[in-house]
Amino acid sequence: GVPFGKSLCHAWGAGPVYLFGKYFLGVKPESPGYQTYRIQPNLGGLQHMKGTVPTGNGKVTVEMDRRTIRVESTHGMGVLAFASTDRPDCGTAEARPLGEGRYEVDIEPGKSYLITYHAEAAQT
Repeated sequence: GVPFGKSLCHAWGAGPVYLFGKYFLGVKPESPGYQTYRIQPNLGGLQHMKGTVPTGNGKVTVEMDRRTIRVESTHGMGVLAFASTDRPDCGTAEARPLGEGRYEVDIEPGKSYLITYHAEAAQT
């Protein structure tokens, strides 16, 4: 009976945040508590994106534009998967070629990764 005593907007407001982390940043757990996870970022039609996904025991931060991907994690072991027309520059990390322009990089907690990839439309 109280006209302003409740709010129905919370479910609608939280949905986009979850979807952004899962489908644009591409951070998905592969085991409970994000002990292992996979990152497959997808810019879609965006020029740049940056976000942090809370994992319960830490966080995974992903920043991406059309030439670079930056990843940092505080917990768990991850794998970054992405596409590039040429072999990417991953600094001290190793990019494993999977064939057909696909690569993977192992992500360890406490380290920062900067990957320069070579494709205007390199999306996962």
